[in-house]
Amino acid sequence: MPARDAGDGNGRAVHAELGDAGSAVRHAASVLQRVFTTSGNPEWPGSLDWEAIETVGPLVHAGCRAWHRQEVQGIERVPRGAGLIVGNHNAGITFIEILGMGAAWYAARGRADPIYSMAHDMMLKVPYLGNFLMHCGALRADPEQGLAALRAGAKVLVCPGGNLEAFRPYAMRHRVDLAGRKGFLKLAIRARAPICPVVFVGGHSSFVVLRDGREVVRLLGLKRLLRVDTWPLTLCLPWGVALGPVFHLPLPVKCVTRFLEPVSLAGYRPRDAKDPAALAELYDRVVGHMQAGMDAVVREM
Repeated sequence: MPARDAGDGNGRAVHAELGDAGSAVRHAASVLQRVFTTSGNPEWPGSLDWEAIETVGPLVHAGCRAWHRQEVQGIERVPRGAGLIVGNHNAGITFIEILGMGAAWYAARGRADPIYSMAHDMMLKVPYLGNFLMHCGALRADPEQGLAALRAGAKVLVCPGGNLEAFRPYAMRHRVDLAGRKGFLKLAIRARAPICPVVFVGGHSSFVVLRDGREVVRLLGLKRLLRVDTWPLTLCLPWGVALGPVFHLPLPVKCVTRFLEPVSLAGYRPRDAKDPAALAELYDRVVGHMQAGMDAVVREM
């Protein structure tokens, strides 16, 4: 009789656990359906959906660790409060590394230190995906949107290199190329927010960019029509050979994301946001810092 009682108790416990797991799966599915099918707000203060972030975040974190063995290092280096997080742009428009970074960030910092990200209009218009991104904090890539978020004390993520860097040739996969763009520096100076560099290493090895296709953009006038700088020729899954900025299935390469020491803007004045010499000096300092950080990660991988 005692043995039977113990077995019955264990059975009830197992059934209870299975019921809890089933309930969690149903809840996650319901949240995902809502997030992908309902529109978010791309304007500050944006549509930070904590239920979505806290439901999807652990799934993304687990997926990135399983597929890319992604490590997110150095979050403790990033100060609390307002900060402009500046990263290199990897892997075309398949931005799994950035999602993995966000998931790890919220696992470490929670609701107390939210991140918004500046996103290209075209990404926000992609059916379903655009909704998901907006619910998770994507803002339209407008300097005034970023300035409002920084002045409110939030973190803002920018990848200034855009699709020029996102589709840089494979041989340049370990180079930081912010395309000479200095708008992010003006934004940080105006907001008086520290620049918090982060480098993504690995994702640009998940496909092969043969040519970036800048000449195609010039010939067809695609920059004016689509606001793109590249029309790449790539080797990638599942397409084999692909032409244009298309999503791809990334190879399961090792990825490391590392936050670097912040770049202080002490000594810079608001008028320096309009000073070409000051901006050029600061740009070289930030890019040099990021390149040194990326080189260190590559040596350690």
